[in-house]
Amino acid sequence: MNNPDRAIELLIIDRSYDSAEELSAALRNAGLAIHPKRVDGEEGIRSVLNDRHLDIILCSADVDSGELERNIELCHAADGDKALIVIYKEQESGPLLQALQAGARDVVSINDTEHLQFVVKREFSDLQLRRELAATRRSLQDAEARCSMLVEHSRDAIAYIHEGMHVLANPVYLSLFGYVDMEELEGLPILDMIAPDDLSQFKKFIRGGNPKQGELEINCQNSEGKAFKALLEFSGATIDGEPCTQIIIRDRSSSKKLEMKLEEVSSHDPQTGLYNRQFLSNRLDQAIATQEYNESSLALLYITIDEFQKIRNETGIAASDSLLQQFAQLLSENFGDQEVLARFGDHSFTLLFRGDHEGATTLAKSIHEAVAAHLFKTEKDLLEPRCNIGIALLSEATPSSQEFINNAYSASGSARGNGNDGTAFYNAEEMQPEFGGDANETRLNELIESALQNDGFKMVFQPVVSLQGESREFYAVLTRLIDENGDEIRPNHFMDAAVHANQMARIDRWIIKNAVKELVAQRSKGQKVHFFVTLSADSLEDKETLLWICECLREQQAKGAWLIFQIREADLRSHLSEAKELLEGLKKIKCQVAIDKYGVLSKSDTLLKHLPIDYVKFAPELVEEIAVNQERQNHLVQLNTDTQEHGIKTIVMGVEDANSLAVLWTLGVNYIQGYFLQEPSESISYDFGSG
Repeated sequence: MNNPDRAIELLIIDRSYDSAEELSAALRNAGLAIHPKRVDGEEGIRSVLNDRHLDIILCSADVDSGELERNIELCHAADGDKALIVIYKEQESGPLLQALQAGARDVVSINDTEHLQFVVKREFSDLQLRRELAATRRSLQDAEARCSMLVEHSRDAIAYIHEGMHVLANPVYLSLFGYVDMEELEGLPILDMIAPDDLSQFKKFIRGGNPKQGELEINCQNSEGKAFKALLEFSGATIDGEPCTQIIIRDRSSSKKLEMKLEEVSSHDPQTGLYNRQFLSNRLDQAIATQEYNESSLALLYITIDEFQKIRNETGIAASDSLLQQFAQLLSENFGDQEVLARFGDHSFTLLFRGDHEGATTLAKSIHEAVAAHLFKTEKDLLEPRCNIGIALLSEATPSSQEFINNAYSASGSARGNGNDGTAFYNAEEMQPEFGGDANETRLNELIESALQNDGFKMVFQPVVSLQGESREFYAVLTRLIDENGDEIRPNHFMDAAVHANQMARIDRWIIKNAVKELVAQRSKGQKVHFFVTLSADSLEDKETLLWICECLREQQAKGAWLIFQIREADLRSHLSEAKELLEGLKKIKCQVAIDKYGVLSKSDTLLKHLPIDYVKFAPELVEEIAVNQERQNHLVQLNTDTQEHGIKTIVMGVEDANSLAVLWTLGVNYIQGYFLQEPSESISYDFGSG
């Protein structure tokens, strides 16, 4: 882009060192930032022209005419666009005129300092505009080449019409209308493609309004006269610089398939094929908003595989994954006709049931019996899992879908107790939600301490996918705390307790150590993955963090370039000096750095000016309802543009649906992360080449 404030790379061809100094001083006195270099003689000129990027050349004419002519030839023969200005003290008009004819941009007397300053400013501005124009033309040529390739390989039928005649069409268009190649079609009028009965409608459309814009559903005909219905989209275009009209006939079957595929991906769990957590939450939100419990009773069954973590440890990941799939299939085949059957967590499922207390009890009993009667086979073992079922009934006292789920989850914990049949109903007087209250902080701290000592955490991975066509394999590393029953506790339930107990730095180290171990394992298999790993405020304050990371990498023979450390914007602001020191150290060992949850505080870009940042991860709340909120779209566009101007790549988190993704495609962000692409998973297997 045109940047008038950057320093001018200046070459002065002059025999006199003093004269060159006077020229440099005169330009600096005019407020111009310059990087001057003086040379003399053919060898010196060649050397600088070959090795240095130049903007302005001031060439002295106070030499014999042959030498001046040779110097000008050397300047023009060098690569790159630059402005040549001839300067003189005493010179006849003839050589100066010849210099202009040879390509000099101007001739200026050294004695007229004000004129020289004006000419240099003008030429530098013009030079930047010429370079920008050249870059734009190159971009246009690249875009046209890519466009031609896309048209050639498009599934849609595309043709270009000039003055009513075909000038270009892609293979799909030729095939649709029954032509072998472009030679058969070239010069044929577009009217030949319209069914006779609809010709008057087509002509009316062309004559009225703007014939180069809009849509028209009409009957077309192929070369054999067979009619078919098509939706024609018209838009303006150019071919070889000539204006024409582009016509696109969409492949509606492909669009429908894609729509169905997107719907499937956004609402279903990829491993089991059941509905996913997001779909369940949306369905529960709908039920609460419309007060469905007034029409008929609704119950939620929270089903967990008992001692699943123990099964996984004993049989391995592949066998436990097979168990999950078989368990899901069993539920689907026997109870899939209920309201909603979803996979909620790693080894937990939810079943929304339209019925009362008695009906839910009967349903839970049927599930237990089906599980007990089924033979779960893995490659090496026969497994006999049991399940625990917690049940909550929806009522007007239930404030939200999350509370409804928490109630069923709490009941599932009670279902493991003694003296029951593996089923328990939520009772508000007897049970408290498992997580989220002060009363549970001591228990959580004990769980965290146990996890730190006994590897009681679990890492899950969520892909970070490029919208710009890159295929590098990025994953965000997320953490789950495993409770005494093998259930997962998410960070939003235990991190506050860890912060209050000063456990975060130790948790960070556990994650880094195990993330590096996983990176080494993946790299040994040929997977060139990179991990985004979070550092907390406690790690910023810990003076030993950098040395510990270096030692961790050395012990496991890993490379810093495989890691991107992400730190919350709020933590960076409150620990700026510590952060700067740590981040500069991380950069020295080739690690990259990201700001997490960026863009919700005022003057966010201040950090970008002071810290060595490679990536920015926008806060998830910035994309909430972005598909229908133009103001939020405009805000994100501005944030994204401002960030990328610093040479920093941008990541949008919290992408939960196809509508949001469609908007983000157009906003210019570099990467996306969210449940719409894939839920966090223990498996590192996302197909980055499919994007």
